[in-house]
Amino acid sequence: MAKIKVTGKTHVVKKNKKGEIIVDHAGKNDSKWDKINLTKVAGAKTVKSGVKATKAYHKTHPHKKTGSK
Repeated sequence: MAKIKVTGKTHVVKKNKKGEIIVDHAGKNDSKWDKINLTKVAGAKTVKSGVKATKAYHKTHPHKKTGSK
């Protein structure tokens, strides 16, 4: 399991019971967490490659800032 902070949000990259790499991250309002299967989406085979895929994705797709203006 790897806990990383990308574009200001906490992401947890881990391997599930099936051996798939999953990233768990805060959704739009930070109260609901979303899970993404990086094995299917990015071809990640290890937690390390999942971390790399997460960071690469967020370089081009940063989290949008929410809250009042």
